Amino acid sequence: MRSLVLANQKGGVGKTTTAIHLAHGLALSGFEVALFDLDPQGNATVALQGMFASDGEDGQLIQVCEGLRLLPSPGAKAVMEHQLSVDPAKLAELARSLTPAIDWLLVDCPPRLDAWGWAGLQLCEQVLVPVQAEFFSMHGLSQMIAALETAGLHYPGKANLLGVVPTMVDTREPLALEVIEDLRRNLGNKVTETVVLRDTMLVEAASHGKTAFEHCPDSVGALCYTELVKEILDGGA
Repeated sequence: MRSLVLANQKGGVGKTTTAIHLAHGLALSGFEVALFDLDPQGNATVALQGMFASDGEDGQLIQVCEGLRLLPSPGAKAVMEHQLSVDPAKLAELARSLTPAIDWLLVDCPPRLDAWGWAGLQLCEQVLVPVQAEFFSMHGLSQMIAALETAGLHYPGKANLLGVVPTMVDTREPLALEVIEDLRRNLGNKVTETVVLRDTMLVEAASHGKTAFEHCPDSVGALCYTELVKEILDGGA
């Protein structure tokens, strides 16, 4: 089983959008995929709820569609209790129990490295960092890379940087193109060839509880994520 966590300490960079589209895209490619929503806000859970093929009890996987199962966030239906904590060992045991039925484990983390974020890093071998093409996202990326180095020391074999994917890119804005050029200059092939272009249809799809592959398969966003799935499968990221 290959494991990949979507993480960034800065919010609003397309992390959850990337997580649900990678998960669904891999399932559409014929793989068995499990997506763990470890964000207490439950955005990944809400963004897929219009596709649920079955319901599940707390702590159990939900069948989203063929090939894709979801561990919903406990905060998706109600405000989480302040004292509610995450148990990394229990999550790891659940992940192990899915082998060999699952080909891919994807984890969506909160936009901060709290206990839930660290649990995601402990769970997965590789990390994909979505980054919006703007200055403040660049600053957050440097913090994230430093955090991954720390995680690698504490959790050997985990939290290896797979790549950085530029998101919400508007090619009409010179600054966005400058940021991407700067990313490639500093990180080389760790930056994906695929960039995810800004597309309001991605937001519309999420509002319907579906991915763009389901809601608007001919949209720019769906095409971008199709290319990202292909690149990851081909080993480009």
